[in-house]
Order: sequence, then structure tokens, then C-alpha cells
Amino acid sequence: MQPDDIFGEFSFDLLGPLEFRTKGQEVPIAGVRQQTLLALLLLDAGKTISGSRLIEGIWGGRAPETAEAQLRICVSRLRRRLADGGLRNVISTESQGYRLNLPESRVDVHRFRGALEHAGRAEADGDAAEAVRLLRAALALWRGPAAEGLTGPLVRAAAARLDEERASALERCFGLELQLGRHHRIVPELTASAAEHPFRERLQSQLITALYHSGRQADALNAYRDMKRRFAEELGIDPSHRLRALEVKILKQNPELKDEDSALSHNAQTRLALLERENASLRAERQRIGRLMARLMGPHGARVRS
Repeated sequence: MQPDDIFGEFSFDLLGPLEFRTKGQEVPIAGVRQQTLLALLLLDAGKTISGSRLIEGIWGGRAPETAEAQLRICVSRLRRRLADGGLRNVISTESQGYRLNLPESRVDVHRFRGALEHAGRAEADGDAAEAVRLLRAALALWRGPAAEGLTGPLVRAAAARLDEERASALERCFGLELQLGRHHRIVPELTASAAEHPFRERLQSQLITALYHSGRQADALNAYRDMKRRFAEELGIDPSHRLRALEVKILKQNPELKDEDSALSHNAQTRLALLERENASLRAERQRIGRLMARLMGPHGARVRS
């Protein structure tokens, strides 16, 4: 990988919609194939990616017979576009595929993961405040769902992992904030995050704990009961033992109430995260169908004739 200081002022962002910015200006990358190709190269910046993997990432299981030739054309066009933004010769052709020769510091995904590693070291050293600072710096890089708008199967799989890393980083950050006694400060953020991830038990537990320690016992109990009803209606399960124990502690006004990790197994957490994504997709599909029906029916409910 080339040294950072030989490049000008630029950055690539995947924690949200794909963006290439140079000198503060966005350089559009036209075409879904070029965008997907760039995303795949960015995810493994500095590493050679085989042509077959890039073809799979761009076309999935529907690659045409001319896929290799089309991939070469796509790479050539992407090279020209990056050169327009001041980055020449950053995509090299290797014997086994292609490599994007960029410092990881210029890609927000790698800056995010680097900050998480530093936060982990600070937490291990007992410096909760520094760990929070680093986690917040990492989370501030996000502008929306990872690789938003890109549909290639490999990109979507990587985006799902990144979204999970973000949610886990949120939980770590809130957990440390609670340890530092910042209950009042984080209630608004926790409320929004718990609504965004309604089936992540640790976030729900953290919100309930923060409300309780902010002198809002009734709101804490209401948050627990709303969550219990949501789990029953949408997932057909009860909250974990630890969350049920949390409700008992609130009712008893236990002064030692603390944030605790969910007792759910890793497989159960994965299943809940999957269900959450599926529910979000279903809601989006219902909204799309609703908009389509509204257009078909016209402004007064009458079907529009074609």
C-alpha cells in the first residue's frame, strides 16, 4: 500500500451511501456496476481481489458469458473516474485480479474499525472516558445504513456485518456512559437507538436502566412493558430472564440497578437481528405498495385508466 502523504485531500465513504470526495467536493461514480466494483475494492483496500469474486459481487449468480470482458471495461471506466478526481493509477491489475492501492485511513470503514480497536484497548486499561471518546468518534463517521442503495450480494453481506458492528459499538458506548453515571445525558440518544433496534435486548435494558437512574421509574416500567408486548406480538417470545429480573429490581427500587448484558445466546441474538432487518424490509415494501396503489387510484380514490 502506498504512503498516505503522497495523496491529495480525498476520502472514500461507505458508512452510508457510497461517496468519493476530493478537496471537499463529491465526485459522482456513475452506474451501479462501477459503484459496486468500487465498494468491493474499498472493503479490501490494499488487497488483491480475484476477478471471479468481483464478478460474483457485481452480477451475483446471473453473470453473463461476457462478464470478464465487461469487468475489464468497468475497471477501465472506474480508473478514469478516479483519475478525474485526482487519483491516477490507484487500481492495479494483478495476476489474480485487481487491487486498490490506498491507505486505509482514507476509507471510513477502516477508520471506524481502527477506532473500535483503540477503544477496546482503552477500555481494557480501565479508561472508560477515553473509550467513550473513541467510540463516539467511530460512530460519528456513520451517515446512514452501510453501502446504502447498493444491492450486490457481497456488498450487502459486508454491509450487514458493518451495521451489526455499529449497533454493537452503540451498546458498548452506552454501557460505558452508564458506568460513568451519565444517565440523564444519554436518555435521548438511547430512546432513539432503542426505537431503531427494537429487538436488541441490551439496548432496551440500557434505556430502562438510564430512565430509572434519571428518576423516571414509571417511564422505565412503561419501556419494559412496551418491549415485552412487542416481543410477544412480533416474535412470539418473552424477554430474557435478566430483563425480567430488571423489571423486578425497578419495582423494588433497587439502588444497585446496573446495565447487564442480555442473557440471550449468540444464535438468538443473530436471529433477532435478522428478524429486525426482515421487519424493516417488510415495512419498506408495504410503504412502496401503498404509494403505488395511491398513484393507481388517483387523488380521489378512483382507479386511473391507462
